Amino acid sequence: MDKKIMDLINEQMNFEFESAYIYKAMAAYTDDLDLDGFTTWLDHQVSEEIFHGEGMKNFLQSVGYKPVYEAIAKPQGDYESVLDVMKSALEHEKEVTRRITNIAKEANGVDERVRSFIQWYIDEQVEEEETFNKIITRLERVGDDWHSIYILDAELGQRPEPTEPNIAE
Repeated sequence: MDKKIMDLINEQMNFEFESAYIYKAMAAYTDDLDLDGFTTWLDHQVSEEIFHGEGMKNFLQSVGYKPVYEAIAKPQGDYESVLDVMKSALEHEKEVTRRITNIAKEANGVDERVRSFIQWYIDEQVEEEETFNKIITRLERVGDDWHSIYILDAELGQRPEPTEPNIAE
């Protein structure tokens, strides 16, 4: 077991939980705008991030590494618009992708268990970034047309509750 790689996974585990906290603050912002669909969608994002962190914790424990939890920083709570929220979320997901890709690079040829484990997260990040990009595109197209924003809000509110992925077992 390579301690440096396990430490990186532990760091990412904490970042996944921080991501949940960030999305919770974003959901509070959209809730203040009475955008129930965006709020529901972001709350589901919170659940996904917790699942991701738990998957990393489970993996670490399965290979004999004791996870270490760190303090979570206060997230940003105010935004210019719902478009600003989604753009901020996309930038955050790009940072998640960068970190996960780094774990894969560090593990490549050193610990194939990690390389195999982290592949699910790499695939998940492709989906995450694509989803945020599509929402941003739609918000940019509608601009300040609240009628169209409410239509998108209703659509996002139909996002099904996430189920825990079968990772790190």
